[in-house]
Amino acid sequence: MTEEQITADVARGIELRTIIANATAELKQIESRLEAVGLRGPHVPLKDAEREGKQAILSTPKHKLAVRLESDNLIGSFEIGSEIDKKVQALLTTSEFETLFKVVKKHERRESDGHKFRIKAKKAIAVEATYLQLIKTIRSLDKDGLPKSKTVIAWDAVETLTPAAEV
Repeated sequence: MTEEQITADVARGIELRTIIANATAELKQIESRLEAVGLRGPHVPLKDAEREGKQAILSTPKHKLAVRLESDNLIGSFEIGSEIDKKVQALLTTSEFETLFKVVKKHERRESDGHKFRIKAKKAIAVEATYLQLIKTIRSLDKDGLPKSKTVIAWDAVETLTPAAEV
């Protein structure tokens, strides 16, 4: 590379980092406003039956965007001998338990993502009632005993709508 090319690349790199930082800050503000609208609803069930939560579908003349309120957070680990450990051990066979958890001075889910864990657990546990009781037992709750949730602006699933033909 020539000195001029290096100079141009450094200058453009600095310019791009500034653009990205500004765009990231702007996107954060946009997502905050959309989250507030999504929290107010109206809400419909999530498309994925393996998830807990609800979603608001924000519609514009050109797009549909889901604001998902995902409530399927599960605790990542629990102490050996704890009340949760006792409940989980009582629910599962040894094989089911070893498929879903590993021991690291405490029990940790083998799947770090709660959604992936639910899918794996549903396949691993033969009895539906046992699966449901396990999820209830390890559901991550807030201080009021409600399932913890996170809000997701579903940019990856935004739909571009075809404008209606003008009459």
